Amino acid sequence: MHCGAKWLYSVDIKDFFSSTPIEKVTTSLMALGYPGHGAHVIAKLCTYGGNLSQGSPASPVLSNLIFKDADIELESLAKEYQVQYTRYADDIIFSGKDVFPSEIKDKIHSVVESRGWQMSMEKERYAESPNRLKVYGLLVHGERPRLTKRYRNKIRAYAHLLETNKIGELDLARVKGHLAYARSVEEVDSKI
Repeated sequence: MHCGAKWLYSVDIKDFFSSTPIEKVTTSLMALGYPGHGAHVIAKLCTYGGNLSQGSPASPVLSNLIFKDADIELESLAKEYQVQYTRYADDIIFSGKDVFPSEIKDKIHSVVESRGWQMSMEKERYAESPNRLKVYGLLVHGERPRLTKRYRNKIRAYAHLLETNKIGELDLARVKGHLAYARSVEEVDSKI
């Protein structure tokens, strides 16, 4: 979605998981139709210390449910400014092919902060082409997503180690995962 952008604005929600209380989890499940008691039981199983668990396999799905209303408002904002919007957990990205609408920053912050979260100002980034535009580890300042040079070098090293049987059993699955990910990006590249 962000390929070919002229600019990129990214920001994170500060301590997203630990600042998402069990009540938000329960309320989101009830909005799906779960009865109050059932929603509370599921929420208790999927939280730790009264907040959404980081690293739990349930957390990405729950974070999407919890953030649904904010997503709708942020998508509406993107349409209003004719820009692109994506989010992965707490990573919010906007990009565009025209001039950056600077007033959009305050509106994004307002949407998020009105729901009880804080923005992580130290993770706020603005980049403009011809500088590197990177989204979730992929370069997007061209017509197709690409791996960074550093990651491509890592993949070459992994491939060599795998070919020469120098990968231990404990690392084999991780290395194969990296190689499969790199192939999937290259497949997208070849289809464009």
